[in-house]
Amino acid sequence: MQAHPQGGGAKASTSASGEIDEKVQAKLRKLQALAERGVGGEKVNAQRMLDKLLARHGITVEDLSNERRETRWFPAANRFDRNLALQIMSKICDSSTVDLWVSKARPKQIGVDVTPAEAIEFELHYDALRKALAECFKDAFVAFVQANRLFPSTRDGDYAEPTDRDIAIMTMASAITPTKVNQRLEHVGEGKAND
Repeated sequence: MQAHPQGGGAKASTSASGEIDEKVQAKLRKLQALAERGVGGEKVNAQRMLDKLLARHGITVEDLSNERRETRWFPAANRFDRNLALQIMSKICDSSTVDLWVSKARPKQIGVDVTPAEAIEFELHYDALRKALAECFKDAFVAFVQANRLFPSTRDGDYAEPTDRDIAIMTMASAITPTKVNQRLEHVGEGKAND
């Protein structure tokens, strides 16, 4: 698949460098350094995160210097997850052409060709950004409902002051053009029937 700023996809191909990106190496060294020399909870959290990621990928600290690429599989429930994976790989590999795989045997997963260090970097980004994207979609749905006024005209119950999130959603709603719906039926309303 080919990375595109808007998340479009194309046929998979390989042109990403086999070397670990300097930024990725720096982040992994920082995490390892925190695990070795950090203080208190910082040290414990860094070691726990490093151990978890190393165990999940079946690698050791020594393997981080290994630059051999392997296909690793991650959950991807829908096309948005796949496009997000594509964009993250594009960032990690600093390339607009990266390797991503889909398989009929693994329909809800996406395969990425990564080195052990890139696998950790990918997972850190992917886990955090998938959750953030899901929250954005929830907000976008509420904004769509607001923009199209898909609610009763009268309010039931108490009115609560809007939160910062509510205000952000209303701002998003103001940028959405309401969808025009052609009425097929005429609403007569309540009243007397004509004789």
